Amino acid sequence: MGNPQAARRFPQYGNFRIWYGEGEADYEGVNVGLRARIASRLEMQGFYTLSKAEGNVLAGADEFRLTNVGHQPDRARQRDQSVNFRNPKCGECFAPLDTDARHRVTLSTLYQAPFGVNVSGVLRYRSALPYTKRAGTDLNRDGFVSDLAPGARLNGERGASSEQIDLRLSKEFGLGGNFGIEVIGEVFNVLNEENPAGFISSGQPTTFAGDPLQGEQRLGQLGVRVRF
Repeated sequence: MGNPQAARRFPQYGNFRIWYGEGEADYEGVNVGLRARIASRLEMQGFYTLSKAEGNVLAGADEFRLTNVGHQPDRARQRDQSVNFRNPKCGECFAPLDTDARHRVTLSTLYQAPFGVNVSGVLRYRSALPYTKRAGTDLNRDGFVSDLAPGARLNGERGASSEQIDLRLSKEFGLGGNFGIEVIGEVFNVLNEENPAGFISSGQPTTFAGDPLQGEQRLGQLGVRVRF
């Protein structure tokens, strides 16, 4: 099976991290937007983005940090470990970034209803983000447990899409002159989508929308805005 220490570049030391400033990524995308106004009461607009983001820094936002443990929780043991620690710029080290959603859609509408009531809504959609199927053991006996599962590619799997619809109802009451009060009612995530996130190597999600730092479940709120 070999001696794991023999494969290390600095066998006299234990595990340690080297800050490597040659991270890189490429982004390619196209964005299309449409806006329409029907009569004088209904306004609609939409945006669609088709994109691809790949690199050897999967977190995508830090040229030194290779991985984001928050994106794939079972990476905690392999934090900032390359699949090829001798050459972090190897061909197999380049993969879709954690934020690589190939499709993004945003649709919004505003309807000016009778009696001064405004009704608006927003639909947001994002296709699935990637995650990596890892072996969880040191298959090649190099002393690191960052090995991919047999036949797997770095960020070669996809989790689940995310979608959410928000609605807003408002009406303004004039109080004379420049004074007025707007009463607002809002519901976020109307369909109560779970939106699984934090996929681990087994393909199971560990977090959902509504968990801390992950968004929200269905939520309603009432508000008042004063104009003067």
